[in-house]
Amino acid sequence: MTTPTSNAYYNPLLNEIVFPAGILLPPMFDVNATDAVNYGGIGPVIGHEISHGFDDQGAKYDSTGELKSWWTPADYKEFQSRGQCVVDQFSSYTVEGGMHENGKLVLGESIGDLGGVKLAYLAFEKSMEGKPRPPDQDGFTPEQQFFISWGQARGDEIRPDAQRQFVLTNPHPVSKYRVIGPLSNLPEFCKAFGCKAGDAMVRAAELRCSVW
Repeated sequence: MTTPTSNAYYNPLLNEIVFPAGILLPPMFDVNATDAVNYGGIGPVIGHEISHGFDDQGAKYDSTGELKSWWTPADYKEFQSRGQCVVDQFSSYTVEGGMHENGKLVLGESIGDLGGVKLAYLAFEKSMEGKPRPPDQDGFTPEQQFFISWGQARGDEIRPDAQRQFVLTNPHPVSKYRVIGPLSNLPEFCKAFGCKAGDAMVRAAELRCSVW
């Protein structure tokens, strides 16, 4: 990737994560934004790339980038079971026209998003320890700012035809589900917005996915 590219990647052969300068700009990162907004913007991206080391493909490489099995059989079986939860979740999502997401195709990226948001939120909570609580902004608590930031940074709007082509060929879910999918699995999100069982963004406990 070139320096101005607004993207990031994990390279399993070198066990490295890379963030070109182009992604370290609004809406992902802004030096004038609150910590909550930055942790909710660039934080999940950083966590996402780290999590790729432990997705359905990255998990096949060890810490030196060698393609080999380093899991115990029991751990890998549990990992696959948790991954199937993510496959099932995303396969239930549809784009305009009724076409379903391909849960298997988007598994790696969806594991990355789920782990990334979780890691970033834990980091944000850690950053507030021992400090005065940050003030609310525009009526939103710091916790709410974090999740709103992820929605604003990741969400987009694309035409129905482009959505259907995206679903057929892209290993990422459409952006709408990259926001809705992982957040609906997080109790922290429910707590931040006071969601209750049965609300649209609350998955039933038996359906909630947690890989890491």
